[in-house]
Amino acid sequence: MTKSNFFNIVNFFPYLKYRENILEVKEKTVNEIIQEYPTPLFLFIPDRFEQNYKEIKTNLNKFVPNLFVTYAMKANYLGRVLRQTKQLGLGIEIMSFFEILLAEKAGFSYDNFVFNGPAKTAAELEHTIQRGIKYLNVDSLNELKLIEEIAKKKNIQQSITVRIHPQLSENTERRLLIKKNSKLGIDYSRGIKLFEYAKRSTNLNPTGVHIHVGTNIVSHDFYDELLVFVNDYINDLENRKGIQIQEINLGGGLASKSKLDENGFSFEKLGKQINTNIDNIKDKMVIFEPGRYLVEDSFIAITRVLRSKKSWGRKWAFVDIGANSLIPMRYSEYRIIPSHYKGKGQYCNIGGPLCLPVDVITSEAVDFEIEEEDLLVVLNCGAYTLSMSEQFGYPRPAVYELENDGVIKLLKPSDDIDQMVKDSFWSEKT
Repeated sequence: MTKSNFFNIVNFFPYLKYRENILEVKEKTVNEIIQEYPTPLFLFIPDRFEQNYKEIKTNLNKFVPNLFVTYAMKANYLGRVLRQTKQLGLGIEIMSFFEILLAEKAGFSYDNFVFNGPAKTAAELEHTIQRGIKYLNVDSLNELKLIEEIAKKKNIQQSITVRIHPQLSENTERRLLIKKNSKLGIDYSRGIKLFEYAKRSTNLNPTGVHIHVGTNIVSHDFYDELLVFVNDYINDLENRKGIQIQEINLGGGLASKSKLDENGFSFEKLGKQINTNIDNIKDKMVIFEPGRYLVEDSFIAITRVLRSKKSWGRKWAFVDIGANSLIPMRYSEYRIIPSHYKGKGQYCNIGGPLCLPVDVITSEAVDFEIEEEDLLVVLNCGAYTLSMSEQFGYPRPAVYELENDGVIKLLKPSDDIDQMVKDSFWSEKT
């Protein structure tokens, strides 16, 4: 990573700035932050989350008059994030009873719930249907029959959306994270049968089509192909089957705002694509379920270099945050930058403290000078880190919020190491 490339990356994060080679996070240096708060730590930047939402909402609304943006809760469970989501007027996408209870605690109403998942329990369905859930995505015929049974018992007509896997070109299919043989969704032909079953039922109302096939999407070309399929599928349902589709749920899967900016992705262009490819768009509600896009670059992590070494011609720097917190997912794109840029150095790999070979923070070596005790900042770490983190070897780090006035507030303390030990010997308590 050359110095020019290094500073170009920071340009995509408006809350970061180097002043005389010292990194500032919203006018506060990293050294100032860690004077009171020990590393490692996560730092939430709430106005970045808000800016990300406004970017998608404002630009899509220019061409998509009926737009409903929901936050995919599984990306980050932090209560402060959920409060921010509710305050901004987003809906919430959930997949389990745990997430249902979190959404209730955050104050979301059930007409703003989108419930996904291939194996919803009867208790989950009873709970949400009884409370008037509006957007219920169905993944199988047996699930549809169970929903019908619950709705009949309650003497209501439940609206449902069928999650289908689209028919795309073989080249596009190979690029997808969620493929046609995945456990998620149902093939488009069987999907038609679910719609027909729901239409015949007095207790079901088939209102929408749901499609979600990937993550880290940065391509407009993908949407052109997907939207053509969706439009043809809806026309088939409406013209041949007499089923009026009111909602088109395009799922989530968008990359982070900073990565979309790097790749020249435009929500205004996406809005034009939807408007051009979907017939009678003014009569349809378009639903998006972004998680990563909203929250990934709304967090940074601050970590300290504990040790460095050279082996087999390679330099390593080991930091105090590991893969138990920075989950090594296929599409994670953590980037490492220094709190103090001291010039170019030998290419160096960054690893965590865990005794695991997969505990490597980023697959791309950095070429700035690194010494023990240096402070580093991890970018793009807000999605699927806190929600999937685990107590493996070390306590999970504390989480703080950096407010607009520069005040830092604790949102979640680090795990209590004494409590971790007690929990392991729980059966021996007296």
